Amino acid sequence: MKKIHQPYHRRVANALDRFAAVGKKPILLAIHSFTRALRQTGDERECELGLLFNRDERFAKAMLTEVNASFPKIKASLNEPYTVDDLSDYSIPVHGERRGLPHVLIEIRNDLISNEAGQLLWADIISRTARAAAGRLGLEQNCSRSGSLPHV
Repeated sequence: MKKIHQPYHRRVANALDRFAAVGKKPILLAIHSFTRALRQTGDERECELGLLFNRDERFAKAMLTEVNASFPKIKASLNEPYTVDDLSDYSIPVHGERRGLPHVLIEIRNDLISNEAGQLLWADIISRTARAAAGRLGLEQNCSRSGSLPHV
C-alpha cells in the first residue's frame, strides 16, 4: 500500500491538480486488463473490452457507441467483466467522480495485449474511440492534441 498504491494515487492527484490549476478538465481513462478465463471456474469470458462506470455512465456509453461503430467485431460491453463501486475501485470514485471529471475504467482482455503488436493496436483503438466519445459528448477541449500531458 505504502510503496505502490499511495505514491501512484498521489501522483495522479498531483497531475490532475496541475490540470485544474491551468483551467483544464481532463478525461480520466483508467486502463486495466483481465484474464480470458475466470480463476474460480475456468469459464471463458466472451468480452474483449469492458467499459466500466459507477455513478456516471455518460463517457462509458459514448465510448461503447464509438467502439461498436468503428470496430464492430470487438466484443465490448458495459460493466464487464467487473463493476465499479466505492469498495472495489479507487481511481474512478476518487479521481473521476469526486472531481466531476468525465471518466471510464477500461478493461482489455490481457491475451489481446500480450505482445507489442496487440498493445499498439489496442492503444490505437482506445485513443480513437475515446477521442470520438469526447467529441460525441462535446468534450473535445478535454483532449490534448499536443501530447503534452502531465506525467503520472
